[in-house]
Amino acid sequence: MPALKLHAGVDPVAVACAPGAREECNAIDDDCNGIIDDRCGYQSGAVQITVGWDSGADIDLYVTDPSGQTLYYNEEHEQTAAGGHLDHNARGECRRAQEHANIENAYWTTPATKGLYRVELHYFSPCGDSADTHVVVSVAVGGKLIGTYKYQLEPEERVEALSFEIPVSG
Repeated sequence: MPALKLHAGVDPVAVACAPGAREECNAIDDDCNGIIDDRCGYQSGAVQITVGWDSGADIDLYVTDPSGQTLYYNEEHEQTAAGGHLDHNARGECRRAQEHANIENAYWTTPATKGLYRVELHYFSPCGDSADTHVVVSVAVGGKLIGTYKYQLEPEERVEALSFEIPVSG
């Protein structure tokens, strides 16, 4: 696969991982295998984008893929024509009984659609005792982690977190 072009407002952060380590459900590839949070019950694929946060807030993941469609929590937008799927939609303390209530996960089936992917985060609601929230976003493409990014969001804030491009080989 040709080199990815990453367009991020922040640099990726160094995240410790170790082959064979126990995988936590934390939006980080703890065992260094290129799959974010494997064994947590959500999917990976040719592209995987996982977001996790540290408060009771409801944080929403939006990903616009090369088809121009935006993947997000609404049932009508949980799949895209380019093979995108939002398979884990969380609501923090707004839905306390949910397993992994502070993780959202999106993936694209194989092969990955070439083009631009744009990732946005929205602090939708401060459920429970939430204020500013620390958010982690990890992105894997082709079974390789391309970066983990950290943000701090305030209630109702929406940010374009990063974008990346899978170039058309030629």
